[in-house]
Amino acid sequence: MLEDLFGAVASTQAYRRFAAQKTRRTALYLLFVSLLFTLGGTMALRLRLNPIIDETFAWLEAQAPTLTFSGGKATSASAAPIRLAHPRAPEAAAMIDTARTTPVLAQVMHEAKVIAYLTNDALYVEERPGELRTYDLSKAGLERPLVVDGKFYREAAGGLKIALIPIALAVLFAFSAVWIAAAGLMYALLGLLINALAGGSLAFGALYQVAIHAQTAALLLRIATAFLPMGVPLFGLITIVITTVYLWVGVRANAIAAPAPDA
Repeated sequence: MLEDLFGAVASTQAYRRFAAQKTRRTALYLLFVSLLFTLGGTMALRLRLNPIIDETFAWLEAQAPTLTFSGGKATSASAAPIRLAHPRAPEAAAMIDTARTTPVLAQVMHEAKVIAYLTNDALYVEERPGELRTYDLSKAGLERPLVVDGKFYREAAGGLKIALIPIALAVLFAFSAVWIAAAGLMYALLGLLINALAGGSLAFGALYQVAIHAQTAALLLRIATAFLPMGVPLFGLITIVITTVYLWVGVRANAIAAPAPDA
């Protein structure tokens, strides 16, 4: 697969082999480059998200009172209600008022400008504007008291960073495989036009195999730019242009190699 990877980026002659190879090898190459994108994307995602996770849980440790969940009830180290709103996401605020035993209505949450409200015996979450879901704490099924404090937040931050890895791997691999395969169809259609202009005789299946490999350079560029702290202007258009150029090169290589028709 590495030979195909280097050939797709740096060898015109390799595109003759790509057009003629078995479909199974092209499918394996698609999975291979999807894996590369997945690994690179996961690493870039961790570099971006880990500081945010650490910052968020450090903020919770500093701002949130110690909570204890026991016997279907929640108690707080602070007797007064506390509204938590992270500076990065002030719209996703929450209210902690464990002294409250009466139900919370949507109007109360609207006035407090929160999307979650913890009381002594329930957690209220606004799923849609004006619609609340109530989680009865007595049904939590805790076998022993749960203390949510600084230690809890530090352990939660570490656990979340670990849990994100398999999730990112699964999601990115599925997304990239479908995306590359679907884009290959679109580029293969474009390849029909290029094939006609170049005087080639490639069938659609061969053009699709060329199109899968023609995406390699743009894919590697996407992996590299994922580590940049900021986005690249018109990056989508740039990748389309790069892939189209490789598609043209690949189709032309096969057209030149094809024997001239008998007079």
